[in-house]
Amino acid sequence: MYTISLNGKHKINSNTKTISSMNKLRSTLLLAMFMLTSSAFGQQISGVVVDDSNQPLIGASVVVEGSSVGTSTGLDGSFSFDAQGNAGAVLVSYIGYEDATVPMAADLGRIVLQSTDIGLDGVEIVASVAQDRKTPVAQSTLDPRFVEETYGGSTELPEVLRVTPGVYATKQGGGVGDSRINIRGFDQRNVAVLINGIPVNDMENGWVYWSNWAGLGDAVKTIQVQRGLGASKLAINSIGGTMNLITKSTDAQQGGSVQYQLTDYGQAKLVASAHTGLLENGLAVSAVFSRTEGDGYVDGTWFKGISYFLSISKQLSDNQLLVFTGVGAPQTHGQRSTGLTEEQVEEFGATYNRDWGYYRNRMFNERVNYYHKPQFALNHYWTVSDVTNVSTSVYTSFGHGGGSGRLGSSYPRDEFGQIDADAAAAYNSQNIDQSAKYAQRNSVNNHIWYGALSTVNTALTDNIDLTLGVDGRYYKGEHFREVRSLLGAEFYNDRTNGPVGVAEEATSYINVFEVTPPEERVSYDNDGIVKYFGGFGQVEYSTDQLSTFLAASVNTTSNQRIDRMSYRNTDRSEESEVVNIGGYNAKIGANYNINDQHNVYANAGVFSRAPFFSFVFVNNSNDVAQGLTNEKAQSFEVGYGYRVRRLAAKVNAYHTTWEDKALLSGNITTPTGITRALLRGAGARHMGVELEFNSKPIENLDFGGIVSLGDWQWVGDIEATVYSETDPNSSSTVNAYTDGLMVGNAPQNQYGFQARYQMGMFFVGATYVYNDKFYTNYDPSRITTPEAKQDSYQLPAFGTLDARVGVDIPFGDYKAQVIAQGFNLTDEFYWSDATNNSTGDGIAYGFPGFGRNFNVAVKVSF
Repeated sequence: MYTISLNGKHKINSNTKTISSMNKLRSTLLLAMFMLTSSAFGQQISGVVVDDSNQPLIGASVVVEGSSVGTSTGLDGSFSFDAQGNAGAVLVSYIGYEDATVPMAADLGRIVLQSTDIGLDGVEIVASVAQDRKTPVAQSTLDPRFVEETYGGSTELPEVLRVTPGVYATKQGGGVGDSRINIRGFDQRNVAVLINGIPVNDMENGWVYWSNWAGLGDAVKTIQVQRGLGASKLAINSIGGTMNLITKSTDAQQGGSVQYQLTDYGQAKLVASAHTGLLENGLAVSAVFSRTEGDGYVDGTWFKGISYFLSISKQLSDNQLLVFTGVGAPQTHGQRSTGLTEEQVEEFGATYNRDWGYYRNRMFNERVNYYHKPQFALNHYWTVSDVTNVSTSVYTSFGHGGGSGRLGSSYPRDEFGQIDADAAAAYNSQNIDQSAKYAQRNSVNNHIWYGALSTVNTALTDNIDLTLGVDGRYYKGEHFREVRSLLGAEFYNDRTNGPVGVAEEATSYINVFEVTPPEERVSYDNDGIVKYFGGFGQVEYSTDQLSTFLAASVNTTSNQRIDRMSYRNTDRSEESEVVNIGGYNAKIGANYNINDQHNVYANAGVFSRAPFFSFVFVNNSNDVAQGLTNEKAQSFEVGYGYRVRRLAAKVNAYHTTWEDKALLSGNITTPTGITRALLRGAGARHMGVELEFNSKPIENLDFGGIVSLGDWQWVGDIEATVYSETDPNSSSTVNAYTDGLMVGNAPQNQYGFQARYQMGMFFVGATYVYNDKFYTNYDPSRITTPEAKQDSYQLPAFGTLDARVGVDIPFGDYKAQVIAQGFNLTDEFYWSDATNNSTGDGIAYGFPGFGRNFNVAVKVSF
């Protein structure tokens, strides 16, 4: 026992030895109990989950096998949690990857998951997929879960990227597949779109027609946007950026799914997928099929179509893999191509459409789009040795279809401003010769496209890789018009072919080999032939901290035009001369990982692109434009990244100058009248700052956001010589005062966020994007005097809020998922596209964005 002395010090009595022994025994028992308690209540488990390219897998599930104890990985792929006991195993799983089971340990280290997509490594090499903290470019990658949860219903595929810095996607008129995308103020002609590394921009004009790929989103696994010149080694249209669409490829695991979607305005979609898994003979097959039908949100924009995706892989040997992929989406849909005035929207509403009416008690659309563009690719991946790989893709595409429009005089209109086709038919029937004053045509654009792309990658040393490759393409586009409907008349009197009737199967959108005979064509009939060949190379030096690259490509483009109608009764040849134009690009960049949290990068590049086919031949003729000049761009960019378990952020600044930009205007006045002319010499400067971040403030909450601040302006005035459409010897000088004008057609400032919260089987998510400093579209060639110089009209800023809620319901070997989405929940009115009026202080016409709408999807996986 203790006694207390008067001076406050302890004094031990005669029982000191006994008490000391008892204290030692008590301490020993407490230590043993603590050790037993620790063993009973567990230990902390930690590690990092990555894919086979060493990229962190965010949100991977990590649990003690046979229990619900665990967590998900953070933004750097790391995880930690407390587990009971020190025996057993940890199960790691992530969508699209094989599960991994590892023995229980305090430090599980780096766990590598293998993708279930066969040949994915080869696809990523061909597609030049950028890697975070290694490839020195500004890039954003959407994971499979986000794509699956946000695509569908009224969401167009480009709109999945709406919460991406510098990206603006819009539905334009509102028909399914009529959307467009801008990156950093550059339109689709200057944004390269790749499907598994294969370019799909139109070979003649660079545009991307999303209706040709209306069902592609059902087969897409992930999407990566590389802003700026990007990491692609090809000489492609990537002044603004590169959009890499990576499909699901062949799944090594057996299974499938069935999904049904329905919008609140009556559009239904059925999607089915099936996978054989990897069979014993090395063969695997995956297929996705969908069917969509119903009304559109905008009046008269009905849709009917199917889509298909097939992937077959065959392991030829231990080091060779063959993969076949095919994708297509035959479809037809009503369009809204005529913009609305503010007065029309106020009177008739935002869904109003002037491009339809009734004919014999049935809907009659002036504008109908129909197309079928299947693409087939055969990919061969060969691991030559431990240091050398060869990836080769040969592909082909057949396109058939077009869009309808008026042929002859403008249609009569009813009291609501819509087409009165019955009145047009009544007038036609009264014509003495039964010829059509009012008729409907199809503008047909068939094409055939072949290509080959081969890449060799070899490790020269432990730190230096060399990549060499070739890219060859052949394209032939067939363009003509045919009669779609005579509206009660007997024939249409064409200036060249005389009386012409309705083309047989004029509205077919399934048969890609359907061709109208030349004698049944009207207005025009010509081909565009484009041949392209390029070579590219890249040297990359990389260590754990430093990664640098130097890449360059050279190419030549061959253009020829064949006109079967304009020169039929002349002494000129139907075939134009062959015009060969060279181009190149060169890029250099470096990324430095300061430590596990911080990295910095910089890149620079130059770009010289041959003019598009439509710029080479002027005035819809075989005449070659004089003084053809390549469009050129120079770009510089710096960036910084920060990544820890709870937060990942990237910020970058860019500066791009565009020189000798070509403008094709249809409003140039010459001594002999109005002509369509090519203007050269325009320039533009695009610069800005972009920020994006993702965070996990608490375990089940993902929260991210973007800030994009741009300053895009035209640089320099234009002075050009144009030639008359009717008299090649007549010319005039045109001046366009463009210097300092703001670039329109996309918001220069954007702010947005996205959030997702998981509650057991349930999740809720939301996205919000606010668009500002948004100028209307306009034709700079109209500004022909200094006094007329003006900016495009600045549209009112707007923001849209979308939300989704879902539940995953496992039952036996099946899993059901229900997702409901709401778009523009505040029902805000805004102009998604607009063209300014002649005075530049208002809207001449445009397209309103969609109001509040909903869809629901039910999916069963097995």
